[in-house]
Amino acid sequence: MKPINLSWCRGRGRSDQNQQNFGDYLSAQLVEIFSGREVVYAPIDKAEMIAVGSVLGREKKAKQWGFPRRLHIWGTGSGNSDDVFSGRHHYHAVRGLKCKGQIQGLKTQPVVGDPGLLSPWVINKPSGKKISVGLIPHFSHHNTPEIAALLSAIPNSRIINVFSPVKQVLEEIASCDFVLSSSLHGLIVADSFGVPNQWLTLQRDPAWEFKFKDYYSSFGLFDREPVTAQEIYSGPAWSVEPYMADYHRPGLEAMQHGLISAFPSF
Repeated sequence: MKPINLSWCRGRGRSDQNQQNFGDYLSAQLVEIFSGREVVYAPIDKAEMIAVGSVLGREKKAKQWGFPRRLHIWGTGSGNSDDVFSGRHHYHAVRGLKCKGQIQGLKTQPVVGDPGLLSPWVINKPSGKKISVGLIPHFSHHNTPEIAALLSAIPNSRIINVFSPVKQVLEEIASCDFVLSSSLHGLIVADSFGVPNQWLTLQRDPAWEFKFKDYYSSFGLFDREPVTAQEIYSGPAWSVEPYMADYHRPGLEAMQHGLISAFPSF
């Protein structure tokens, strides 16, 4: 069978393997597993499919000879609350209800959910816990003073580097008792393994927060708010206990099976 031409966000990883953000590069691994076919990277004008990541905005550039082309879309999300997307594509799944509402003229009803929730199909869940609190900074936050302060303030915490190989990151997340993450896919992968977690931000930014709230909308959770780094290291003694007690992701298993059933066949 011929390979699938998949487009994903490569960032600096296109020329430096040490800069490959695991949440983006997870896309190819998941598509290979559920298609049973080889996956190759393709720019959006030559791609057949997009999956994991906030890359739905690229659909506007899916053209051939200047004419709009149709893509297979499986779990992709939007990164901007003002975006509007064409309904011409094959929408199998989108990340959340907010993103779904941005698509004009949908001909079918895609399932909602991020394919990163299928991470347990990529690796076997570790048998034991090795990390008490996994601190997962977004790649743009990795070397900031705020993250260094959090590492000092939170007992038994350890940084999980999003530029580590995909399977290594999944294994480290799955081996945590608790995850605190400013990386969206750090939270999604934690959810996939049932690891209690909390969304972290360094400072509030409604535009940045849209993709997180879109993801939570897939569970019907519309009241999710991040904790700021300053709230953790500048306030009274912070503890993961209230977050662990409040942790729930209703309908996770059904969402996982819905994503698998919605995988495109082409």
